[in-house]
Amino acid sequence: MHAPQRAAGVLAALVLAAGGLMVTAQAASASESSPSAFSCTYRLVTGNPHKGAAITCTGGGWFTGAIDCKRTDTGLVYTHFGNRVAAGGTSTVWCDANANVIRAYGIQT
Repeated sequence: MHAPQRAAGVLAALVLAAGGLMVTAQAASASESSPSAFSCTYRLVTGNPHKGAAITCTGGGWFTGAIDCKRTDTGLVYTHFGNRVAAGGTSTVWCDANANVIRAYGIQT
């Protein structure tokens, strides 16, 4: 085997080994960094004529509340976003007038 071919073979083996180490390290750090899963609960709120949701999430970090709304007159479905808060806090989000909440959730930011 010529020297350039041998060097290419060694380089390829090192790249494969390094790639395997990176995948292993990422999997280990992901499981260690998230001891509690991100989860959210909500309660519907009303402020005449608007409807919305108060969303509370736990699991660390920050989140933004979001709701999918459906207009009662046209059937249009759209998303509104609430304030960004720390986990454990509550983000309140409102639909436009003449719309109902069809889904409420938190987005980890």
